[in-house]
Amino acid sequence: MISDFSHKSHSKLLATQSKMVNADLLKKHASAYKLTRDTAAEFHKQLFTLHPELAKYYDAEDIDPDRIPKAQKFIMLGQQELQFLFRLPAVINEERDWRSALGQIKEAYSDFNFPISEFNKVPDAFLAAMEKHAGGVTPEQKKEWEALFDKAYKDMKSWGWY
Repeated sequence: MISDFSHKSHSKLLATQSKMVNADLLKKHASAYKLTRDTAAEFHKQLFTLHPELAKYYDAEDIDPDRIPKAQKFIMLGQQELQFLFRLPAVINEERDWRSALGQIKEAYSDFNFPISEFNKVPDAFLAAMEKHAGGVTPEQKKEWEALFDKAYKDMKSWGWY
């Protein structure tokens, strides 16, 4: 009985939190990012520029961030990671899909021993890449992306992932 109540309470809380994020606005914004060989590595360039301490997880601590956009490794990783991040607005209202999407991110990061506790450093790099390749970031878009990433980070913690 208690676990059923807890599950219902968690589902209700998830629904309340997810309604606070304008998923349609974010889906539209994500679709504006044209993911190509020339734009895919921008996320990692921004991540390592803003948070150089994270480059070690990708064996990139000695790479000039300006060279990252031409590196095949980061073109491939950028395509993968950005697709995972772009999926989040589409699944935020579906608890099982939300957890699955975050699980894909967790698994991708675990391949590099990137601690999920560092995920809170991802949003500013993501937004910097969006600024450059998705036609900019309005204050409303920024607020909504930050709310989505905040929810993702808190949920991952509540699930004991870090």
